[in-house]
Amino acid sequence: MSPFLQETMDCLVQSASGQPQTEVRVKPGLKAPHDVVVHVSAVALNPTDFKSPASNPTPGAIMGCDFMGTVISAGTAADKDFPPATRVCGFVHGSNPGNPETGSFAEYLVTDSRLLIRVPDSWTDLEGAAFGGVGWGTVALAMELSLQLQGRPSKPAPPRDDGSRIPVLVYGGATATGTMACQILSMSGYQPIATASSSSSTLVLDYGAAAVVPYASPTCGETLRDKHTGGNLRHALDCISSPESVKCCFTALGRIGARYAGLDYVPDDWRTRKAIKVHMPLTYALHGHEIKFKGPYHRDADPSMLELGSRWRDEMQGLVDAGRLRPHPAREVRGKWKGIVDGLEMMKAGEVRGQKLVVALDGKDSV
Repeated sequence: MSPFLQETMDCLVQSASGQPQTEVRVKPGLKAPHDVVVHVSAVALNPTDFKSPASNPTPGAIMGCDFMGTVISAGTAADKDFPPATRVCGFVHGSNPGNPETGSFAEYLVTDSRLLIRVPDSWTDLEGAAFGGVGWGTVALAMELSLQLQGRPSKPAPPRDDGSRIPVLVYGGATATGTMACQILSMSGYQPIATASSSSSTLVLDYGAAAVVPYASPTCGETLRDKHTGGNLRHALDCISSPESVKCCFTALGRIGARYAGLDYVPDDWRTRKAIKVHMPLTYALHGHEIKFKGPYHRDADPSMLELGSRWRDEMQGLVDAGRLRPHPAREVRGKWKGIVDGLEMMKAGEVRGQKLVVALDGKDSV
C-alpha cells in the first residue's frame, strides 16, 4: 500500500516527563480551504524545540517547527498554487498547548498554505528544511512590529541624506536567524552590523553583514556605538537574549528613539535604559491563532498576523525564486527520530556553531 494511503503515522511527542518519545497517531487531514497536507521529508531543529516543552509542558503534543516536504492534498483555496507533488518548506507551532497535533516532527502535517514557500529544484530536502520558516518569520515580525522598519526587499529603504544606509545591529549574526536577518536587512536597504565570534565573522559577512564585531570583546557595545554607528544606532535585533547580549545592545543603541527586538523575554532588571522600547517577536503568532503560553509569551488570536505573514511570505518567495536568499549552512544529524533527540541534546549542550541541524525523515537525503 502506498504510504500516502496509510491512515496512521509515526511522530515525536512530549512524554509525561517532558522528554521526546515516538508515538503512532492518526494522519491529519484538511480542515480549511487554505490547508495543505504535507508528507514531511526533513526537519530542522530550533532552540524553541526544547525550550517550549520545558517552559510550557504539554504531554502528548507533537514537537517540532521547521519542515520540508511534499504536498499530497490541498484545500480548495490552496490547490492552484500548491497542487500535489509541490515541494514546500515552512513552519508550524510545535509543542502547542492550544493544538497538540500541529508539530513538524511527524511523517505528515497539515498547515496553512499562506505561510508556505515553494522550494526550488536546486535545493536538497535538507536545505529546504534549513530554510524552513521560523527564521524569516522572526525577521518579518522583528522588522515590521518590533523595530518598525519600513524597507522591504521589494521596496528598499532610501539612503540617508549623506548617502549612507540606516544601520541595524544583529546580535548573534552567526545564528540561523542572524544570517537570515543580515540577508533580508541588506536587501531591504539597511546596513546590518553584526556580532559574532572571530571564527564566524567570515560566515556572517558572506551572508550580508557590512561589519562584524566580536561579541566576546569587553567593549563590544562601545565599539558598535562609537566606531560603527557614530552613536546613531536606533534598531537592534538580539538573536541571543542573554544578560550579556542585552547589555551590549543597550550600550550600542543611541539616546533617542531606540528600539530593541529580543527573541526571548528580557526581564526588567536587565533593561538598564528605560527609554529603549523593548519588544519580543513570537513567530508562532504569524498563524493568527491564540498562543496559549504562560505570562509574557501568551498572545491573543490575531488574524492580522496571518496577513502580515502572508505578505512577507510573498517577499520571501520572490527572493527564493530569484536565487537571492539562501538557508543557513545545514548539518545533517542521522538517525531519524533518534537523530532529532540527539540533535536537541547537542543544542542544549551548546555544541552547535554556525550551522542549522537538520534530520531526514525519509532516509534519502544528505548534504
